[in-house]
Amino acid sequence: MNNAEPNRLTQTRGKYAAKYGHEIDDWSAMFLTETQEHFQNLENRVQKSIAAIDRAALELKGRKRFLQFQDRSQALFYGLGVSGPYSIVGIVISVLFYILIRHGQQYVERQRILDEYQNAPAYRQIMEQGKIIEYEKMLYLQLAPKPRKGEVQIGKHYIYDTQGKRVLVPLSLGGR
Repeated sequence: MNNAEPNRLTQTRGKYAAKYGHEIDDWSAMFLTETQEHFQNLENRVQKSIAAIDRAALELKGRKRFLQFQDRSQALFYGLGVSGPYSIVGIVISVLFYILIRHGQQYVERQRILDEYQNAPAYRQIMEQGKIIEYEKMLYLQLAPKPRKGEVQIGKHYIYDTQGKRVLVPLSLGGR
């Protein structure tokens, strides 16, 4: 044990006796001394923190800039100059996201159709070259009979099979 320890314990016992009029044992005096030391350490830390907060607050107050404008229009143009570029960037990014999401949904829908209908690639040329007309509030693919001379054109001609009594629409030429 340190030589200073018995003196502090005696001081603590004396303070307690003077204040409350009762004697305390060594263990109680030691407990009160330790508690007092811990509270002193905490108080020192709190005081240091308060001082640091006060210094930071003074530093922030020193950094404030005050602006004065001659009229409202000057203040408005200053505000637009400060926030305008951010607003424009925000609007552009929003429009880009809208476009990307919209095209993404269209792509997903088209991919679903291709996955669902395995023959869809065979209709590619008819989609590219075919002519669609509206007749009596309905859409039709307009085709003409196969010419007597010349080649059949995909999306333009059909062949009528008299034996099977059916219309054949060419989707590809030769074995393509």
